[in-house]
Amino acid sequence: MGPMLIQTNSQLVSFVDSLCDEPAIFIDTEFVGEGHYYARLGSVQIGTPTQAALVDPLAVKDLSPLGPILADPAVVKVFHAAGQDLQILTRLYGRPVAPVFDTQVAAQLLSGDEQISFDRLVTRITGKSPAAGHGFTDWLRRPLTPGQIEYALDDVRLLVPVYEAQRGRLAELDRESWAREEFAKLEEPTRFAPSDPEQQYMRVRGFDNLSGPALASLQALAAWREYTAREMDIPVGRIARDETLSELAMRPRKSTRELRDIRGLRPDQIDRYGADLLRVAQEGRAQTPPARRPRISVSAALEPTVDFMGLCLRSLAEQASVAATAVATRSDLVALVLLGEEADIALLRGWRRPAFGEPLLDALSGKAVARVLPDDHTVHLVWDQGH
Repeated sequence: MGPMLIQTNSQLVSFVDSLCDEPAIFIDTEFVGEGHYYARLGSVQIGTPTQAALVDPLAVKDLSPLGPILADPAVVKVFHAAGQDLQILTRLYGRPVAPVFDTQVAAQLLSGDEQISFDRLVTRITGKSPAAGHGFTDWLRRPLTPGQIEYALDDVRLLVPVYEAQRGRLAELDRESWAREEFAKLEEPTRFAPSDPEQQYMRVRGFDNLSGPALASLQALAAWREYTAREMDIPVGRIARDETLSELAMRPRKSTRELRDIRGLRPDQIDRYGADLLRVAQEGRAQTPPARRPRISVSAALEPTVDFMGLCLRSLAEQASVAATAVATRSDLVALVLLGEEADIALLRGWRRPAFGEPLLDALSGKAVARVLPDDHTVHLVWDQGH
């Protein structure tokens, strides 16, 4: 069956009925995030090995028929780099999409690629190069051209061979449980819940250098900015940049005139939001500051140990063709060096522990030696006990 453009509710209901017996469906979305707090959905593409359809959310006013199949435990939903798609769909339907298969995550577990693009992954697996030319399309403008529709549908058509190849390779390497564990994280109900405005201060660079009234002020400013942006449906940066909030928290101003010396705060922002920024900053300083999370820091003497753990991790990951960044972060390695077996980190749980955590604990116990091979100057690790 050829491509379909779905523009009525009856077409959507009929199409969804045709998907019910599919073990997997392939999904992509096109959206416009610029200028809004929430991304605006421009299209939903859904495919199977035999058909592909583009659902036009500007024409189909009731997208609820898609909800049940997106939550159907018997139907795998396949995406590439699913985060933004899942955020939009979870917000639209009010519940997680599940079960999920993310081909970018699978690539991390199969080929060592950290964040491989869809085009590169398709080319590697199929030898085909996806068509280009519509990457910066305004997906809210109508009518959609035939070229735009084909471009959008190609993404779900090409997901099919990628998924089939990756699923086979995961089974071959006995890593299906690894993938399932990672995909389950994308299905957690809280993952795509609206962010808590009261916690947004922790996303402002340098927040952990503040304390007392300055930290309380920053928390109030970041929360007010988040609430305001959400209510007005605009990006938070249109109200004030992070640097502006930090500056106001550290060095309070008394008048909108004094706001003019803050670099990055435009006159139109001062006119519209200046009075509120001054008020919130002042009120925030009178509040109880949030509790500061204890920092996990490592002494200068142990920095080389953390570096060596990183070298061991990269060696293990290269041997397994797994992206090292998908296994552990430097913070994880710091915790491992400081706390060993007692470290509460993902590296010591689930699939990571036997494949990487145990060998790294062995390395921490002196059971790994690093050597530079004279022929090519590459570093190799020699492990005791067969690692």
